[in-house]
Amino acid sequence: MSSGACPFTPRMVEGVVLLANGLTVQEIAGELGIRSATKLLTDARRKAGVTTNRAMVYVSLARRWIPWPDPGPAVGQERGELEELVWAGLRFDVLDNHLPGVLASIARTTTHQVRDILGNLRKRHQVSHCGLLALGFPLELLSGREGTHPPATVRKPEPAAPTRTSTGPWSGSARTGPWRLTGQQNRALSLLPECRSFADAAAAMGVSTSTYRSHLKTISNIAGVSCLRALTHRALQDGLLSAPGSHPPLGDLNPEVLTVWRSLVRNVRDPELPAEIAAGTGLDGRTVHAALDQLRAEGEPDWLLVVRGWAAGVITARDDIDRTPRATRPPARSPGEAPVLRPPAPTAPDSAASPTDRLGLLPTHPTAAAPGPGRGAGTALGQRVHLGRDVDAVCVPPDVCRRLLSVTSPREWGPVLGRVDAGNALLLTRTGVLRPGWRAGQARLLQPGRTMPLPEQGRTAPGGVYWAVPSNTPLWHPERLEQLLPHPLGAGYRTGDAGGGR
Repeated sequence: MSSGACPFTPRMVEGVVLLANGLTVQEIAGELGIRSATKLLTDARRKAGVTTNRAMVYVSLARRWIPWPDPGPAVGQERGELEELVWAGLRFDVLDNHLPGVLASIARTTTHQVRDILGNLRKRHQVSHCGLLALGFPLELLSGREGTHPPATVRKPEPAAPTRTSTGPWSGSARTGPWRLTGQQNRALSLLPECRSFADAAAAMGVSTSTYRSHLKTISNIAGVSCLRALTHRALQDGLLSAPGSHPPLGDLNPEVLTVWRSLVRNVRDPELPAEIAAGTGLDGRTVHAALDQLRAEGEPDWLLVVRGWAAGVITARDDIDRTPRATRPPARSPGEAPVLRPPAPTAPDSAASPTDRLGLLPTHPTAAAPGPGRGAGTALGQRVHLGRDVDAVCVPPDVCRRLLSVTSPREWGPVLGRVDAGNALLLTRTGVLRPGWRAGQARLLQPGRTMPLPEQGRTAPGGVYWAVPSNTPLWHPERLEQLLPHPLGAGYRTGDAGGGR
């Protein structure tokens, strides 16, 4: 290729040099002190007349618009013929998710082997695809005369018969790859690991933000996922997105943060994520929220955290979007409190009262949680209650609630709400007895005067709120709670020790 005058602005040159040095798009933005480098690189690709960052780096090095990098220890390393062919093929101006197939056709090998070679090269040299391509020049794998187009003899994958959908601007477009995506859908998916926002990705595609969102929604439906976190993870698993190069973890992370990080791939809607992580890992809601805040400290969206998790080795292809990694933790106890022997909390009670007792509030299967002999059913509370007028709510830690239920007869139980995100339980009781500001040990009365929404029976509301004991159970007697809650509720404590009954 002839050199010619460099069409880049000085800032573009800086960005392309950093790209050739193996930095990611996010790292380039940090180095340049800008919010996002996506538009900068998109404009540079347009000026270079190519569509991928790899091809732009190749053209820039071939025409000497940017200096060649120092090969460092890569000089003198032995490489096989197939490895050199795949390495040099990084210059082809095809989308990342199509590149392994193109290289496999040229090398007459399998796509899986090409991906393994690329992964080993990235791991060995600790750079991105663009960084590998740039190293190819000083290592004499590339000269700049090859060009960015694959050989004409390479057969493109045969598309299936054009698929028509009832709606959408890309109806009837040929679909390729394991998910049978259109070209525009492939492009939209490939931008996810590069962009911090929909607006950046839409600008890179030259479409509106709403159109880009529509592409992602369609792709998510095809992939059978409900969030971008799971979509990104599944695309990496299936090879539609290339696994990123090595990236250092986010500082010193404790085991709880690493567990939450791995759990980001969980296929649930974003508002339900903290509750699902807490339920699946055994971590309390506050720990989950603190871990999420630490992971999100740099302002990256969760789908980019999934990409970084792959790069750091925290998230792997073995992580299932429908299963949360379990974190084993001992039950919390108050200082000086003696261990309490109790039956293990069920993971999936067979009662309709609580399809999943996420906080383990029930000491046994709640088959007796329904009104027992001599105790009529209460009135269903509806969708919301006014504290201080309809009910009072006593907030207790999960272990206190569990012990309270274990030392009282199920006939005495009143409605109990589990709150996974908050990491506590609410005992709903009659009004007019407990004074505002009432406390007893670790129990406290919620301040009256506000309206509190309630979940549907058998369902979990945002925040992980669910009924551990049904809402149609008669309300707790406040006098009974006053008798029970100030006591340690240890293993030797029984109902009769408090005196009186309901």
